[in-house]
This record gives sequence, structure tokens and C-alpha cells, in this order.
Amino acid sequence: MNPEGVNKKGSGLGFVLAVWAASRLLYLVCGSILAGVVPTSGFQRVTLDVPSGSMNLWSHWDGEHYVMLALGGYLPPPENVSPAYFPLYPLMMRSFAELFGGPISRETLSVWGPLLSVLFLPFALFFVYRIALDGWGERVAGGSVLALAFFPTTFFLNAAYTESLFLALSAGSLWAIRVRKNLLLACVLAGLASATRNVGVFLVVPLLYEWIKDIDHYRWRGTYLALVPSGLFAYMGFLWARFGDPLLFYSAQEAWGRRATGPLATVSRAWTSAVEGAGKLLDPGLWTDPTLANLANHLAEAGNFTNLTFFVFAVAVLLAGFRDLPPSLTLYGLLLIAPATLFGTPQAPLMGTPRYVLVAFPIFIVLGLLSQNKWLFRGWLLLSTLASLLLCALFVSWRFIA
Repeated sequence: MNPEGVNKKGSGLGFVLAVWAASRLLYLVCGSILAGVVPTSGFQRVTLDVPSGSMNLWSHWDGEHYVMLALGGYLPPPENVSPAYFPLYPLMMRSFAELFGGPISRETLSVWGPLLSVLFLPFALFFVYRIALDGWGERVAGGSVLALAFFPTTFFLNAAYTESLFLALSAGSLWAIRVRKNLLLACVLAGLASATRNVGVFLVVPLLYEWIKDIDHYRWRGTYLALVPSGLFAYMGFLWARFGDPLLFYSAQEAWGRRATGPLATVSRAWTSAVEGAGKLLDPGLWTDPTLANLANHLAEAGNFTNLTFFVFAVAVLLAGFRDLPPSLTLYGLLLIAPATLFGTPQAPLMGTPRYVLVAFPIFIVLGLLSQNKWLFRGWLLLSTLASLLLCALFVSWRFIA
């Protein structure tokens, strides 16, 4: 794919669909091959996917929780699935499975999760394309879509995770306000995004900015902004009625060791743990036993180094693009990755960062600006795609990525 090919008015949809099809085919096929080549982590033996292969290949880790939520909902402890997982995505998994018939089972739902993620993705790519097209032109729009579709953690967009749905809703919200100038639609989509992930409430920042910028046009319609946190508030109301704690989505994460931490303390621990993680890549044992299993284990154990690398990369890209992006998009991108510095674990202070970066789509618009330098952009795409296949191999072999 080449963003230079995006040069005709109205060709954006065809380009987006081509990128979507090519990228998903790449990861679905390569993921299946890698799962058969890379030895499975011992962690697989204590999961729902026993015997191996009983669940969909792309329903690992958090995907198992969404499958169980779609199957049985939120149950009281100790049978409960953590309320840290928001309801819209598993609700859609269940609804589509019932709509199209067939048994409502763990195995069936583990297929519906990835299927829905793949189906939501072209909407996400299209909205990102149109936002970039409106502000920076066709070349940057094409480059933004390519940068997103082949990012190192883009395989999560065809897994049973919320990334694809959240990206479609959040990018759709900003497309509605920036391109369509429809504040009501933007706020409705933002409300759905906040029912998908709690960080959806951060959409109030760019939406508020757009309302103030065109206040003479929108006037009283600024009241629509109250819809932005509606999904979060609805979920909090459910938790209060069901469990007596509206903040259970936050406190439940303490079971994983996640606690509120200050950014400075996180920076110190992130650096220390990243140095230790980098040491795994320099471990002599990595070279004395050059098997795929040993290589995969060392790469997975270097996770804290990977987390810090993604965090520094994301912040650097957003700051580098500050002069080209409107302040609202830069701030929104930073807000999406900020939780990594505030709610880590002692063992992994920036846990989840490689995945958080994936939905901060202003990053990909900045990367899309690289497409103005053809060779630099092609070099980035090549390195990004190779890194994505390496991380994909870890994911499909039951090794934690983010």
C-alpha cells in the first residue's frame, strides 16, 4: 500500500478497505502460522483455553474475561469477572451471537469477539482517514491509516479486546465534530466510548474545545457535552445497584496489584524495571539456547523495557507534532497514555502502555506526516510491521504483551 495512491477525490473508502483487508489478512494468517511454530507458554495450561485450541486464537488474556462476561455477565465474588472490564463490548458479543443464532457457549463467543473487532476496524480507519484528510490532505490521510494498520501492536485490533470498538467510537466522535460539525452525534458516540473504556470521558476535552471554538454556531448545543460521560455514569449506576460500589471498576484492579501512583514515582520505577528488562535481552542464556521457546520467553520477560519504549515513543511523537496538530488532539492523545503513569503495578509500572498507545490516534496522524518523505515513511512501515509480527508471535503463544 502506498499513500501516493490516494490521489482521487472520493477514493478514500476504497483505500481504507484495501488497507484493512491487507493488514487483517497479514495478521490473521501470520498469527495462525506463528501459533503453530512458537511453543506455547506454560501459562496456557491454567487458562480457559484448555485443551489448547478450544477457544479462538485471538481470545487470549483479557479476551477470556470478555468472553466470560458475554456468557454470564457480572456475578458476585468469587465467580465474578472483574468489573474493571466495561460492558459495551461483551454486550455486543452476546447480542450478535444471539441475533445470528447458534449455541451461546464459551467457544462460540470466543469467535464473536475477534470477528466484531475485525468488523469495527474499517470504521475506525475510515474516521481517522477523514479527520486527517480534512486537516492535512490526502497524502497524510493515507499515511495515517497505514501507520495505524501496521503499528507494532495493531494485532490487538483483531483480538477479543476493546481497542477496535473504542477506536471506532472515539475517532468517530471527533470525525463527527471536526468534519461533519455535528455536536450531538459526536457526544453520543463519545458516550458509547465511555461505556467501552473509562478513558472515553477524555473525549470531553477535544469536544469542549471544538464547541468553544465555534460557540457562535453551536450556542446552547454545548449542553450535549453532558452525554460524553453518560456511558461511564450508567455503568457506575449498575455497579452501585448490583454491588453497592459505583467505583468498583477502579478498586477491583487492586486484585492485580494496580494502585494509584504518582508520575514521578512511576518514572523512577519504570526506568529501573526497564533496565532490568533490557538485561533479559543481553542475558547469555539467550544465545546459548537459541530455541524459539527460549527466545520468546526472554522477549516476554523484557516487557518493562518494551513498555517504557512505547511510552517514550508516544510522548515524543505527540510533542513533535505539537505544531502541526491542534492543541485539543495533542492533549487528547497525551490523556489516553497518561493512565499508564498513574495506575501501574510494582512489577510493571507502565503495564498496558503498548496497547494504550494504539487508540491514541493523533499519534498516527503525526506519523502520517512522515509520508511526505517517501523513503523515511517506507522505512518506518517496514520496521513497524516486522516489530508487529514479533509481538504477535508472543501474543498468540500465550505470552503477555500489554
